[in-house]
Amino acid sequence: MAHIALIRGPYLRPDGVRPWEYLHNETDHRVVAFESDPPRFDTDSLSMPVEQLPWPDGWLNLFGYDHFISRAVRKLRFPSDYMVGLGDLIERFDVLHTSENFNLFSAQAARATRGTDTAFAFSTGENIPYPLYQRNPLLWKTKQYVNRRAAGITTTTPLGRRALIHEGVPHEKVTVLPNAIDTERFAPVEDARPADVSLPTELNSTRNVLFVHGLCEQKGTYDLLSAFERIENEDARLVLLGTDELDDEASARIAKSERIVWRERIPYTQMPTLYNLADVAVLPSVTMPNNEEQFGMAVLEAMACGTATVVTDVGGLPYVVSEGESSLVVPERSPLDLARAIENLLCDEVRRTELGNNGRHRAYERYRPAVVGEQLREFYDDLTHE
Repeated sequence: MAHIALIRGPYLRPDGVRPWEYLHNETDHRVVAFESDPPRFDTDSLSMPVEQLPWPDGWLNLFGYDHFISRAVRKLRFPSDYMVGLGDLIERFDVLHTSENFNLFSAQAARATRGTDTAFAFSTGENIPYPLYQRNPLLWKTKQYVNRRAAGITTTTPLGRRALIHEGVPHEKVTVLPNAIDTERFAPVEDARPADVSLPTELNSTRNVLFVHGLCEQKGTYDLLSAFERIENEDARLVLLGTDELDDEASARIAKSERIVWRERIPYTQMPTLYNLADVAVLPSVTMPNNEEQFGMAVLEAMACGTATVVTDVGGLPYVVSEGESSLVVPERSPLDLARAIENLLCDEVRRTELGNNGRHRAYERYRPAVVGEQLREFYDDLTHE
């Protein structure tokens, strides 16, 4: 039996740690999750112990984490997110497991475990090696130190593994461990109603294309708008959910269209209803100089709800879906290909249903917390030589 400290600090969110919750409740391993004090997210729903570590960055953040001044400071890319008292944890735990190699609390854990019997591990989602935005010398040295000290690393797709290897990490250190989805919460339902998520009642009788994420270039929103304008089906509706980061011209196109519905946000508890209202869910992400889609949780949520999906061949997306079986995969930055894929599914109920059913099966068989949790258990058993 291993005692594991899951150190996420200000990034501890319940839906991001379901496999650890499974590990704590269903196996002989014991996990304590560590969030920041002050915390950023509500973790009361977690059914495993949660403790806090003082977070000086949070105390000094007078404007709020998402204020433009705070974002500007973070863009300097200095190592940040120091956790007070982290070094004391080595007396209680067999493993300190942090997130991302550029966080200061990862460097703290790497240093604290040096010369002890406590193993250090971290998880990362990055899939581009040597990203330009991390060329700050202090940040780069922090990453290299954390990479070198880690006894084990988990990443969500083979692309993340490749990026780490390109940066000099021995391949045997890296385990591909996908994100997990709560397939009981995200599941097909028969009685989803637009009114339940404050959407127009006409969506009961239209063919609905759903996009969930920030409206921006990286997520392919410009391509999606161009693609949707090519779709001649008058019953088609595009539902956009996310913060609008588009230029004024694109925002105006959305506002003027009678076939586009935009909402900035809805409660996360209502997301399964939204996916069940959709006939097709899309994530047409594009490659950016410093980033590619790491995993695509919105696609996984849609699949778990039995919704047919269309994605681009970018980053981790082709690894999350099964091309032609659970999803249609199209070239990036091609509104024409995207429009054809969406319209083909809107016009073919049999094909939509087939992709939706296969997506639900794939989500259940590969990504539910019990499945990923068992892979995580093997990772820790190898790390602690059990």
